[in-house]
Amino acid sequence: MPKIPRDLVKSLMELGLLESEAKIYITLSMMNTAEVKKLINFLGLSKPNTYESLRLLEEKGLVILINNRPMTYQAIPHELGLEILLETHLNAKKQAEKLFSTLDQEKFREKSRTLWYVLSEKGIDHKIKDMLKNVRQSIFMAAPPKYLKYFKKLNERDLKLELIIYSDNKDTEDELEKIFQGKEGDFSIIATDKMINGFATKHYDKEELKTAYKEAFYEFGLEDLMLLVVDDSEMLYVMPMTENSSTAINTKNKALITLSKIGFRDILPQQR
Repeated sequence: MPKIPRDLVKSLMELGLLESEAKIYITLSMMNTAEVKKLINFLGLSKPNTYESLRLLEEKGLVILINNRPMTYQAIPHELGLEILLETHLNAKKQAEKLFSTLDQEKFREKSRTLWYVLSEKGIDHKIKDMLKNVRQSIFMAAPPKYLKYFKKLNERDLKLELIIYSDNKDTEDELEKIFQGKEGDFSIIATDKMINGFATKHYDKEELKTAYKEAFYEFGLEDLMLLVVDDSEMLYVMPMTENSSTAINTKNKALITLSKIGFRDILPQQR
């Protein structure tokens, strides 16, 4: 009997199953039908855990009891099972949104409004997609080429685009052309060294301070540094980090948005 793929177990757990439920559902999918005793022996689960997991799977509609003596179960086709799990998640999301809207948040909030929210690496990907999905008029982005992948589905929309791409890759211009296919916009490509030098020059006059600033900047992971602004009303700033994980700030504060855009535009006075 083949081993159960760990990544498949993890995927089903992310869709809401417990680990034991995921393992049992996968095993039943491979075996087609199986007695409870066979499942216990194959998976090494305890008897109570196995019976409880089967009860929950049956409750979710993922397995069917086809024989009482001996107790034998069958899994529904995995295509249908995945649809059921996904629909459950979507329904839970709608219900949660409805309930969140009824919360009396004002009683618990401080008088000052939250200036920004901090997002983790997983939240960054979702936030970028959400912002680009809901944009109505304009996009400003300063970023390395790795973020261009998010624009592949936007080409058919009539949006005002302003992109500053910092890259040392000679293929970046071709990548821009391939994604936007002649679409009008303000596109600038600047070498990484020139970008860092531009920031240093804007901040300091003395050469020793410029040098110290640039040396500090090079310590960061510039491959993640990104500023995304949609409709001049919401901003996502992915900070340069030395670690392998990314952190971002999300805000709708007008002053922060304006100052951030000016800061990135100012590194390009000779590039435009």
